[in-house]
Amino acid sequence: MQKKLLAAFVLGALCTTSGCTAANAQNAARQQAQTYYGRPYEQLSSQEKMRLENHLSRQDTTAWNTGAHVAGGVGRLLQGVGVLIFSVR
Repeated sequence: MQKKLLAAFVLGALCTTSGCTAANAQNAARQQAQTYYGRPYEQLSSQEKMRLENHLSRQDTTAWNTGAHVAGGVGRLLQGVGVLIFSVR
């Protein structure tokens, strides 16, 4: 059971850290400029580039915070289940 939990934790950590937009906002903005502005990143003004990079970074940070809250809730739930199972014994 512990090996499965450890494997799930490692897999989750790898999945969440593989694409951190906040760490490389400019690269993410280059990829998303066409979607947001309808033209390549190189054609954007410096103000538009900065606004897009900031927007993508904030989205990524919000996703990280949401993921942390979910993981924390799951951890508390599992802890409560563990206490209940231990008390039944």
